[in-house]
Amino acid sequence: MKPIILLYNVSSNKVNILRPVVSMMGIGIKLIKEEHLNCKAGALAYPDMFESVCASEDTMPLNDFSEEFMLLCGMDKTMLDKILNFMNKKKISVSLKAMLTETNKDWSVTKLISEIKAERDEIAKSIKK
Repeated sequence: MKPIILLYNVSSNKVNILRPVVSMMGIGIKLIKEEHLNCKAGALAYPDMFESVCASEDTMPLNDFSEEFMLLCGMDKTMLDKILNFMNKKKISVSLKAMLTETNKDWSVTKLISEIKAERDEIAKSIKK
C-alpha cells in the first residue's frame, strides 16, 4: 500500500506547504470532498483494494462541521514522525488526526470524524477534572 494522506476541510495554504514535502517521501495527498464523507475511509484511500461504499448504515450527520481532518494511511512510525515533526516545525496544525486502521477502514469518514471528536472531548473532560 502506497502511503497516502486524506484531508478534509484543510486550507489550500496548508496543503500547498505539505504537498511537496510528503511527495518527496513518496506519500500522496487526496482531498476529501463533502460528497465523500459517507464513503468508507479505506475505499477512499485505496479504491483498488477496498469495495467503495457510500451512504452506509453508519452515516452520521456532521452538524456544522468546520474542523480540519487528516487521515494518515499506510505509514510506518518513522514516516508518521517525520510528517508530524515537519508540521510542528512549520506550525501547521490540523485539529483532528487519525491513522487508518483495521478497525476504522470500513467506517464512513463521517463516523471516523465523529469518533475522533468524541474521543477528544472525553480527553478534554478528564483533564478538566
